[in-house]
Amino acid sequence: MTSEFEIIQKYFSRHANDVLLGVGDDGAVVQAVNDRDLVVTSDTLISGTHFSPDVNPFTIGYKSVAVNLSDLAAMGAVPKYITLSITLPSVEETWVREFSKGIYSILDDHATTLIGGDTTRGDTLSITVTALGYVKSHMALRRDGACLGDDVWVSGFIGLGALGLLIQQGSLNYEDEYERVFLGRLHQPEPRIKLGQRLLGVANAAIDVSDGLIADAGHIAERSGVQIKIEYEDIPVHSAVTDTRSNKSIENCILGGGDDYELLFTARKEREADIIKIGSDLRLPLTKIGKVSEGTGVVVTGDGKMKKGFQRGFDHFYKN
Repeated sequence: MTSEFEIIQKYFSRHANDVLLGVGDDGAVVQAVNDRDLVVTSDTLISGTHFSPDVNPFTIGYKSVAVNLSDLAAMGAVPKYITLSITLPSVEETWVREFSKGIYSILDDHATTLIGGDTTRGDTLSITVTALGYVKSHMALRRDGACLGDDVWVSGFIGLGALGLLIQQGSLNYEDEYERVFLGRLHQPEPRIKLGQRLLGVANAAIDVSDGLIADAGHIAERSGVQIKIEYEDIPVHSAVTDTRSNKSIENCILGGGDDYELLFTARKEREADIIKIGSDLRLPLTKIGKVSEGTGVVVTGDGKMKKGFQRGFDHFYKN
């Protein structure tokens, strides 16, 4: 049987020139960068909770990194390194090979290096990635910076990942071209790294939409001590669901589905022209969907009325 160390050496031991000590020791040593803050984030994906065990291992590897890079994007950081800790029920080299290809595919896209981690055996497949990146000193985007009167913006289209999950579960059907888009967003989301960097000094607060639009807006509201008001009809959605956004299941995907990995951010009204230019430069839709006001929590209105009874997002420990 292949040992854990052989697995590490064979599939996860690439280095970069600025890694002084990488995979294979007790820890990693990397060269410091002056006038920049180090940003560190970590996420765990567990089989049966975050992904189906029969999903293509390439996409599992890709997404395990993407969700962490999305966190760095939300803080305006440039990704640099990751560590990977994985618990495997057994060693199936074909699976591990494809999994590692997925990891290195997105790492190569963002000039990021795997520098260490841990590989163990256990009953359930579990993947923990820690990502490290740099941001200009004292410039990181945070959740606690939203100000009264700020506009609320979001990138891309919302609800695609949740729609992909419903398609995967067999409870929703669309034309093949749309299903490929929705499933692609679910399994291989695109971290908005360039957008996060362009928002430095422009946005007052930011977060990536991972748990659901309302849940993540709520995190900004709570940390900033404000209320966020969102107009449902202003939320950007894919053309395939424009005419059905009043359907309850579609509404839940848009407001509470999660897995979008777009950036939600607030900015002063005076920054609108800057934000429009950023969207144009990146060829990425940036849409104003609400306002920051006095109060607490998140309020969603539609057709002039407050919306109630919608799904509020993902929580690992929430029970109905």
